[in-house]
Amino acid sequence: MPNLGPGTLKFGPTGTQIDASCLVNNARIEMSKDQDDPKYKLCGTATPGKITYTYALTGNLDTDTADAAGLFAYSQAHAGEQVDFEFVPNTAAGTSATGVLTIDPLDFGGDEYGAPMDSDFEFSIIGKPNYVFAADRGSASPGDIFPPDPAITASDATNAAKLAGLGFVADPVTAWTSGQKMTVGTFDFNWSGTAWAAGAHA
Repeated sequence: MPNLGPGTLKFGPTGTQIDASCLVNNARIEMSKDQDDPKYKLCGTATPGKITYTYALTGNLDTDTADAAGLFAYSQAHAGEQVDFEFVPNTAAGTSATGVLTIDPLDFGGDEYGAPMDSDFEFSIIGKPNYVFAADRGSASPGDIFPPDPAITASDATNAAKLAGLGFVADPVTAWTSGQKMTVGTFDFNWSGTAWAAGAHA
């Protein structure tokens, strides 16, 4: 069973995300269940009450109050806004959660002199998170579109080299033809015949 960490937690649009991974002390996606009372019929039967599930990203993190471009400042500037998030509790396990949440302002200050300043948080998730499991990857053919993967980032020049390790297998295994590509999140890749390459096939 995987442990918590090493993993990642990011907020905001792809390409301009705030990476809070090294601030997080604990984090989890929690589910709450609300079920209406059943309706009883004269004949003795009952109609089950409607069930509603709601989700929230909760936890505790250190507040980076000295960083004007950090998460604390972001939470103040975007309070009440709906923003994208990516949460990977354990990178090696490969399962990620993405979606949209409402960000709230983080606390400012601490409990005692000399202690690290931190903040509990509970960000409501809009709808249900999108979970991507390592097993969901696999055969990748021209035209296929896969959900965003936290290991595939705009700033990393080795994206293509990561694909095989993430479980992506080219189909067909011969070199793809001009213009063919598959997409992971917002990033395009093609198969050269021996390895993954960035962008559409030349």
